[in-house]
Amino acid sequence: MQASAIVTYRGEPGSDRRANLDAVLAWLAGMPGIETIVVEQGACPRLAPPLPHAGARTIFAYNAGPFNKAWGQNVGARHAAAGVLLFGDADVIVPGGLSAAVAHCHRDAQVVKPYRSLIDLTPDETRRVRERGAQADLALDAATPRDRDANGERLVLCGGWFAMRRDAFAALGGFDERFVGWGGEDDAMTLKVERARLSACELDPGPALHLWHPRSRASTTGHSRYAANRALLDDYQRYDDEVLARLFEVQRQTCGRRDKYRPVAE
Repeated sequence: MQASAIVTYRGEPGSDRRANLDAVLAWLAGMPGIETIVVEQGACPRLAPPLPHAGARTIFAYNAGPFNKAWGQNVGARHAAAGVLLFGDADVIVPGGLSAAVAHCHRDAQVVKPYRSLIDLTPDETRRVRERGAQADLALDAATPRDRDANGERLVLCGGWFAMRRDAFAALGGFDERFVGWGGEDDAMTLKVERARLSACELDPGPALHLWHPRSRASTTGHSRYAANRALLDDYQRYDDEVLARLFEVQRQTCGRRDKYRPVAE
């Protein structure tokens, strides 16, 4: 086994988020040698088979509260079998595939980003990718720039899809599970990688594709925990090496507990 691909997800059957997950799983199904793990968060399981990826493992992790991407990814990492871990979003596809990133991670770098730009697709483009797969003709070489840099956003190393050696991930204590709801966990992981001075590289085979789904301010910058996430990310900027080392040690012992949010029976 070359690598383990991990995504965490929450969504209703028939929703755009479920349709996007199905598109991502169909894309991953075409990559032999890569184990695929889906960690579903919710009050009850909703990911009923069949899935577009017959070999994908689904893990239900009880969480009736706000979605916690960092925790879900950590749960998946605990169940992964390979020495290279691929972390991804359930709405991002890399048409160039992940094999080159996995090969670089085995051979050269501890962390590898498989692309340098990300394009937000329109609803119509997203529909075509869902129907035809990652190689759907989207005419992405249009004259108007559409990547995140053109929109004034910074694409971080550990956002979207990236590969990391298991030993490096463990040394960092995994994702910081204190980030709850949208925003911050990928920036914090990027800062962990930078401050730990891990060897990293970015590949540039072409842009990744962010599949469209409805998003409201209440689910992103307007959610109740966003201010706390921003404050925690600011703390990362102030941590010295001693504090970071202690943080990594604590998080190594606590991250990825599958029963974290399950009520304890009295």
